[in-house]
Amino acid sequence: MTSCKLIVKNVRKNIRDYLIYFLTLMISVSIFYAFNSISDHPAFSEMGMTRTLLYNQLGILLSTLTVLVAVVLAFLIIYANLFLLKRRKKELGIYMVLGMKKGRISRIFAGETLCVGVIALVTGLCLGFALSQGISLVALKLFATPIAKFQLVFSMGAFRKTAFCFAVIFLLVMAFNVWSVSNVQLIDLLTASRKNETAQNQNRLLPLLLFFASLASMISAGVMFYKNGILPSRENYSFQVAGLLLVAGTFLFFYSLSTVLVQVLRANSSIYLRGLNTFLVRQVGSKIRTNYFLMAIVCGLLTVTICAVSVGVSTALAMNELSKSATPYDLNVLSNVSMDGDGSILEYLVSKDADLSGYAENMEQISIYEADFTYNSLFEGQNVELWPIDEGILESGVSVLAVSDFNRALAMQGKEPVVLAENEYLLNCNYKGTFQYVEKALENNTAFVLSGIPLQRASDTVLEETYFMTSVGNNDRGTLIVPDKVVGRLVKDVNVLLVQYRPDADSDAVLQKMIPIGLDDSHGYRYAEKNMMYDMFYGLNALISFLCCYIGLIFLLICAALLALKQLTETTDNIYRYGLLQKLGAKREQINRTLLSQTAIFFAAPLAVAGVFSVILMGKAMEIVEEFMNIHISTNMIFTVILFLVVYGSYFLATYLSCKRMVMEHQNKRMEE
Repeated sequence: MTSCKLIVKNVRKNIRDYLIYFLTLMISVSIFYAFNSISDHPAFSEMGMTRTLLYNQLGILLSTLTVLVAVVLAFLIIYANLFLLKRRKKELGIYMVLGMKKGRISRIFAGETLCVGVIALVTGLCLGFALSQGISLVALKLFATPIAKFQLVFSMGAFRKTAFCFAVIFLLVMAFNVWSVSNVQLIDLLTASRKNETAQNQNRLLPLLLFFASLASMISAGVMFYKNGILPSRENYSFQVAGLLLVAGTFLFFYSLSTVLVQVLRANSSIYLRGLNTFLVRQVGSKIRTNYFLMAIVCGLLTVTICAVSVGVSTALAMNELSKSATPYDLNVLSNVSMDGDGSILEYLVSKDADLSGYAENMEQISIYEADFTYNSLFEGQNVELWPIDEGILESGVSVLAVSDFNRALAMQGKEPVVLAENEYLLNCNYKGTFQYVEKALENNTAFVLSGIPLQRASDTVLEETYFMTSVGNNDRGTLIVPDKVVGRLVKDVNVLLVQYRPDADSDAVLQKMIPIGLDDSHGYRYAEKNMMYDMFYGLNALISFLCCYIGLIFLLICAALLALKQLTETTDNIYRYGLLQKLGAKREQINRTLLSQTAIFFAAPLAVAGVFSVILMGKAMEIVEEFMNIHISTNMIFTVILFLVVYGSYFLATYLSCKRMVMEHQNKRMEE
């Protein structure tokens, strides 16, 4: 039989042995292609300046990550290949007994690897092409590009990059296979399935002490992270100490868990002696004890995955929602009255060669005043806990707006005006950091005096309108809407020019005119432009979402593949034990349930610990994001759950089915003999 025919025959015969290897390759190729194809979509070439800058930055970051991901996937695929080699050792030994040279055996095994690799590459590219279209749709949405510009695109650049990287990986795998087969001894190949794990007697008290020490270390680390946050500081080393405690505690936990688990279950004879539980407990304990290092590493990677994906997606969703309400105008220019006087903003712009009359369809100038009492007085009687960035507002005067100016701002948005009597007021707030306190203040203050004029509450509901834009999104911490006669007695703080563009206006040309205005430190003129803000919101949104999902997918793939391959290897090594169970009278259904329980515990143990870690770390990570971006986010676990069900669940199911098939084949062979 020629080598080619033997390769094809072996691939068909052992196709199920290649399941995990094939699944790892296929998913790796599809993810690799999909994320690297984003930059070639033609719709992104028509974006504005800001979005283009952020989009290019995303391409640079993805290219950098691609190199690191390729290296990680290479090691992962080589590790998966080790399982195949171990699974086929006896078969390769038979080839040597029949007189086949090691060189030919190496070529056959390398040919099988290449054959499966090519099939996985083609399948992965097809899956990646479909996946890339979905990612492109999401990218268009995140970068605020019209969905109508979407079209099916096959990226030749991503194809070449994917084909090149995985060709290099395949060559490394084949070279590794040739080296492994060439250096192995015949006796090792023939007796590979008979090598058993050597049981070691150990002190039962020591693992118990280590278990409680691990719990103490992890709890201490959690308390330190909760009190001091998850950012390192030069003032103290609490972050470093907490990190070391968490790492040490995790390794000690998995190292001692097996012994503690066995002792606890043995103490409950009704559970321990039921069915095949004695065998199950011993097997699970042995797996955890011998693979504690792997499980600790997987636990860490899963923690990073859960936190990165959950916080990243939650931040993206929060910014997406914020951007919709934060940009009701195309442009507004703010003038600090104390620096520039109470004049016309448009006249100043004309004097600086920034005339907007050729671009604007509608313009209105409104004024914001400062009340004669502070936010501290407005929030009196409340336990106010503000973000650090907002603590200074308590001593600032409350913002006040005339109802006529407020209605002119609403009219530019196409909204109905509000109506106030001569002695009434309304409260407006669209900022999450203070909204609850403004709402409580409206509830508490049915009436108060502003500049000597008594005012009554006109509504029990806080308005949530955006009457001017800021560069950090919705930032109205609380504004009093009052009759026009009231503001005449107050100090004017800021003038704001609100602008709506003509349909054919070039926003990039407006930005070019406004750049010098924003850089002039000698005046108090500042601007916020809708397209620039929109681009920044959606651009940062896209960067966070794509990077978090990319890193999360790769880490999740690594964890699931490592656990799957280790479980398959352990099953292969202990295959004869299941034969003994059958000889002792165990039914096939009992053996299958035992296999399912083993696999489930092996996959669930690191995930459960990672889930506990993530609860603490996600809360602190969200606080950092909220303070840095001045937004309020809530954790969105839906995407994370879907991700784990698709990737982690697929590997779990494939692992169980592969282990079940190996045991059934072994049992059938025993029965035939």
